Amino acid sequence: MADAQSSEGCIERCEGSNPSSGTSNWFNKKMKNIKTALVIALAFGALFISFYNFFYLRSLENRLRGIESSLTGNALEAIEETPTVDAPIALETFVGTLKKEAIPAELELGDYWYWLYFDEPYLLEENARGIPMDVDKLQVNPPSREIEGMDVFDGQHVEIKGNLTWGYAESTVIGAEEIVIK
Repeated sequence: MADAQSSEGCIERCEGSNPSSGTSNWFNKKMKNIKTALVIALAFGALFISFYNFFYLRSLENRLRGIESSLTGNALEAIEETPTVDAPIALETFVGTLKKEAIPAELELGDYWYWLYFDEPYLLEENARGIPMDVDKLQVNPPSREIEGMDVFDGQHVEIKGNLTWGYAESTVIGAEEIVIK
């Protein structure tokens, strides 16, 4: 019985008539304080980040203005007026027999291409293998200003002036600029 009386005294000391309502009110008040503190901390964090970004961007803008002001209008005009120098590309001369051949259908690159079969092996220094090698033939891309087409030269012994360029699947091809029958 003594335990029952002591528990009744505890109930009277608590805020409500229900024993659990006193502890839940205390817990709810504490949680409300914690939530409020968390919201305030997040608000200050967001405010700090906003101010930090604002002042960082402001200083960056001032630095860019300083750089822009150090470049006078004359300096910008001098940079724009500098002419570009076109270095002429040295054309190589290739001699051999030009032949038109059908492209294998599985490559799906068109109907035919042109190959230059050299009179003697050509030392190809820049290629996909990365080491110099002797080749017997190279593919030829036609000149851009060729009016008659390359069929005129099919089977002929020719001299081609052009430069080496990259072709399909890292192959080396001759970019022809001029073709003359020898």
